[in-house]
Amino acid sequence: MTVPQPAMVRSVHTLSALALLAMLSACSGSRSYAKKAGKLDAAGMYAEAAEMYLQAVQRNHKNVDAKIGLKQAGQRLLDDKLSVFFKNVTMGQDRAAAVQSYLEARNYQERVVRLGVMLDIPEHYKAEFERVKGEHLLDLYDRGQQLLGQQDFAAAERVFSEIARLEPGYKDASSLQAVAYLEPLYRAGVASLQIGAYRKAHEEFGKVVAKDRTYKDAFSLQQEALEKGRFIVAVLPFTAPAGQDAQATKAQAHAMTALTNTGDPFLRVVDRENMDRLLDEQRLGLSGMVDEQTAVRVGNLLGARAVLMGSVIDYREVPGRMRTSTKQAFESYNVQRTDPETGEKITEVKYRPAQYVEYYQENVAVVSISYRLVDLETGEILLSKVEEREAKDNLYYATSKVTPEKLFPIRNGVVDLRSGARNDLRALFNGPREVKSTAVLANDAVRTATATMAAAVQQVLAQRIP
Repeated sequence: MTVPQPAMVRSVHTLSALALLAMLSACSGSRSYAKKAGKLDAAGMYAEAAEMYLQAVQRNHKNVDAKIGLKQAGQRLLDDKLSVFFKNVTMGQDRAAAVQSYLEARNYQERVVRLGVMLDIPEHYKAEFERVKGEHLLDLYDRGQQLLGQQDFAAAERVFSEIARLEPGYKDASSLQAVAYLEPLYRAGVASLQIGAYRKAHEEFGKVVAKDRTYKDAFSLQQEALEKGRFIVAVLPFTAPAGQDAQATKAQAHAMTALTNTGDPFLRVVDRENMDRLLDEQRLGLSGMVDEQTAVRVGNLLGARAVLMGSVIDYREVPGRMRTSTKQAFESYNVQRTDPETGEKITEVKYRPAQYVEYYQENVAVVSISYRLVDLETGEILLSKVEEREAKDNLYYATSKVTPEKLFPIRNGVVDLRSGARNDLRALFNGPREVKSTAVLANDAVRTATATMAAAVQQVLAQRIP
């Protein structure tokens, strides 16, 4: 009798077989590449042969023949690259080309060495490269300074970046590269500040400060742009129909939080406690409707540039009633019988009528908030909208005296054996058995409505402060 293997053992065997197959494939591919490389090498095409040998070694690091071939063909290819370097040096007209040709040769050497095959660059080439590189760096340094003097900052930054690539820490090249990067941003920030483009100035000085906080007076100018462009908004107490003062207070609180959370550095919301204190001192009760005149007066007292007025025009919490419904289904059960011909025991699956109970409840909250944003300098209504939100949640599940795994749905009066229908029925027994309260849903609706309100205010602000 065959003993069945555990699933984990079969899995390990499968993985081992796949790994062996991949290894054999790699070895076979390596030999194929090495064979093609040998033919290319014999034909005098050693550059192409070297690349083929390299591919062969990459596929199988233990392929000795490929390594020997790479050692021979690769060294000849490396010598060719060094000859290009020597030619560029002797011509003496383009130090940049000489430096680049040597770096290409050295990069190829390092690529091959990483595969365990050593290639040689003679010492006199190394010494000559250091000499030429030094002269090239001097050329670049002088060129970079010249470009800075011409205020061609972009070109100067590219030159000093090349110096850093060739030799990090060379003289003060890194500092000059920073200047070439920062100075255009600084000047652009100054120009934006002068024409009143405070947001743009703040962003440009921010890039300078992020790179070097001590660069000139960039940090103080960034703060100056922020102060000059700051837009203070006072959120006046919201109003609501009689008996719904709590909802108005909640909506105002969410609006203030949403405005604060926009992340716009130019938007500042008047602190609620200070506003309430000032309103008490001035004896300005705002429990009723607030007109523009009163809003302007209050806003000016608060030092604001605009006021946000809101009104809860609809607020409803609609709790749903729990509904139950008895559904028909089938229960599976096993029956054993004896085969009259063979005498063997046979298990049959049969089905009998069963029931389960569905439970459903839906809670709903409806919120509608009207708001206006008024400019205190001009009296202009900058924004006037109504935000309407409906939040819903429900529970929907089933129970039965029968084990859910044994229940089958009904279709046209017979057992529905389709897996999809059965899975849907089983999922119902794991459905949500709790529903959010109408108070929680109303809070969610107010939060989303005021978040949209804050985004609209921030968009108006972005247009007014370029």
